[in-house]
Order: sequence, then C-alpha cells, then structure tokens
Amino acid sequence: MKEVIVDSTEKVTLPSSQQSISFNTNISFQFESQIRTTPLGSGVNSATAIKAFAAKIGSLKISITVSRRNQLLVHLNDEELTFESDLDTPTQLDITTLRFEDFSISKNRTNNQITLSTPIGVSVQISPIFVTTSSTLVLNIAAAISGELKGNWTLGLIGSYDGNPLNDLRDSSGILVGTVDALSLQEIHELYGMTWAINPVRSLFYYESGDNATFYSSQNQNYRPAFHVDITGPLEFSAREACGIPLNATDSLLWSPIQRTCYYDISVTGDVDFGRVSREAAEQQVEQREAMRNPPKFSSALSLTRSVRVGEQVGISFQATSEFSLNIIYKLIHGPNGATLNEATGDFEWKVPKKMETTSKIPVQVSAQDTAYNLMSAYEVLLEVQQKSNAPILTSTVFLLALAFASRMMLQ
Repeated sequence: MKEVIVDSTEKVTLPSSQQSISFNTNISFQFESQIRTTPLGSGVNSATAIKAFAAKIGSLKISITVSRRNQLLVHLNDEELTFESDLDTPTQLDITTLRFEDFSISKNRTNNQITLSTPIGVSVQISPIFVTTSSTLVLNIAAAISGELKGNWTLGLIGSYDGNPLNDLRDSSGILVGTVDALSLQEIHELYGMTWAINPVRSLFYYESGDNATFYSSQNQNYRPAFHVDITGPLEFSAREACGIPLNATDSLLWSPIQRTCYYDISVTGDVDFGRVSREAAEQQVEQREAMRNPPKFSSALSLTRSVRVGEQVGISFQATSEFSLNIIYKLIHGPNGATLNEATGDFEWKVPKKMETTSKIPVQVSAQDTAYNLMSAYEVLLEVQQKSNAPILTSTVFLLALAFASRMMLQ
C-alpha cells in the first residue's frame, strides 16, 4: 500500500516485502536504509504497509520493527534498545534520547514516534499508526536530507535529490527507465521499484524467531499491487474532507503530493483516520525539510587567520554560495576603521595604517544572506598585524658591500 514521494513531486507504489533506500556520499555509503512492507490483508494483491525500518550508520545497525504482537521493537546490532520512557519508573521527560558516535535516536513517550538524526544531515521520523480496519500497527516513514547535500548524493527509491524529478527513476544498475509522466504506475513498479528489492545477504533487519530475509525476498516475486482503487459513495466525501481536497477538484494531477498520498491510503485501506494521520505525517515531513534548509556557505578556501603587514593593501574575498538563490547580500558586521566591503560580491578591502601597532589582532566578520528565504550565515577572519620586514633591504646592502670588497681585491 505505502507510497514514497520521489523528489517531493511524484509517488511510486512500493511492492510487497522489502525495498532498499540508500544515501551515498563520494564512494562508500555513509547512511544506508531499508524498509519492509507487508500485506494488510490476505491475497497477492492486497494493500501493503510499512512494518519495519532499518539503517546502517557507520558500523552500527539500527532496526525498528512492528512485532507479531503489534509492539514497536528497536534493536541496535540485534540487541534490543530500552528507552527510559519504556520503563515502569516515573519520568517527567516527554522525549528520551540515546546518543551514539554517528547518530542519535529519540522516542516520544506520548505518541511513540521515533526520530533518527545524524550529523551528516539526514533525519528520519518513524511514526506508528494503528489501522482500525485491519487491527494492525504500521509505520509512516518521513525522511529529510539537508539541502547542503543536494545534487547526486543519493540513490535508490529516494531518487537523486538534485531538484530534477526527470532523472529519479534509475534502476539498481543506474539505468534511467523513464519519467513519472511517461510511465504507468505498473511500469514504474516493475522497471524501477522491483530492481531495488533487497538482497537477503544485505538485509539490515532484526528478525523474530522463524522469520528470515529469504522469505521476504520470495514474496517480492509473488506480490501484485493494486495500482488504482476507486472510491465511491460516502467514503469519497470523507476521503476528500480528510485529505483537504475540494469536491470540484476532479483532476487528481492537480492535487498536491500530500493530498494524493492521503487519498491513496484511504482508497486501499478504507480507513479515513489512517489517511488523515498519513496526511499529518506528510505535512510534518515538509516542515522538517524546511527546518533543514541551510544558509549560504562560505568558500572552503577562506582561512581563519591571516598575517598582514603595516602599510599592506589587504584584500579578502568572502564569497558564499546558496542552494536557493544566486543573489547573496553581504554585510560587514565587524572590521577595522577604513575597511570596505562590496555587498554584492563580498570583496573586503583595507589598507593597514603605517602607524598600526604591531602584534595587533583584528577580527573581520562578514555575514551572507540569501534573497530567497533570508537565511544568514557569518564568517570571521582574524587579521594578525606584523611589522613590515626590512630583511630584503639588509640582504641587498650586504650583497653590495661584498661586491665592493671583491672589486677592491681585484684592483689590487
């Protein structure tokens, strides 16, 4: 049943059992994640929902699964993790956080929502939802990636994350199978989604007794998803109300991705509350993505300190780039008297006074603000003033004296 929004523009129906989503920087995986979907009912074409999430971060493997008894289990390297909020002892904390070297994991004791955060800019929110029509617990997964990593940093079902939805549908061998506009849902499922099915030997999940990765791999071959389900009667009105879709909005292509996801969830489950919660989770994901927007980033060529000499004309380029805007406004927050800054280019200029006290340390701080979201960052360079060197003059004098001495010797 579950759908994944690719590049925040379109949806791809996942097949049954397990699928892989990977995050890649440079050559090796810094973050690799997987999801497991299982049918909500009987039959080879019933709706499926996410029942497990797993990730490998560095050397650690985290697995979050819904057990046979509808309990949410968290395992770290196959050892069960216990949060303080899970214990019978009283606590005033609404959120309990466990921190590890490469990530942190938090659990909200009110709604059991789990958040996985990494310093590399990847955040995953796992929300347990109870589907009343099938009396089962499922997971809603919302992932957000820092905009600083935008541009050919990801692969798998999440797409390339470069702002171009036309190149998202690459199969596991890297071949672009088409676009969401040119392919049917069934073609996307067969040509794209199925290629990312997890190899059992690469599974990151924790398995209960009697369960194994090979079983889910075989289920991939048998499952046939329902690509379209019509809603009629009173459920149609309830679905539109829950998803925020006006009755006169008959063209689903004009609906937002969140509305389409919500409507699809209701159509395949018949559970309006599930669709409503799905919509709320998707809206939280959008908010999470916005919160991860990065301010302009200053050039890595900038140093933290710079030596300058008395009388020197100092020039520093405080150039920064933004993923949202080509235009950046620069401001001189702190600097020496007489210094100037070009607010359009970030070029800093200053003539060090001849009577400047040597060994002085002068901070120069410049801010950069994008014109799209007004996000701001700052950078500081410490100028260390030194006395103008006379070494070259002394060397020349010694050389001339030596030359004159040699000339006299020759004349004698």
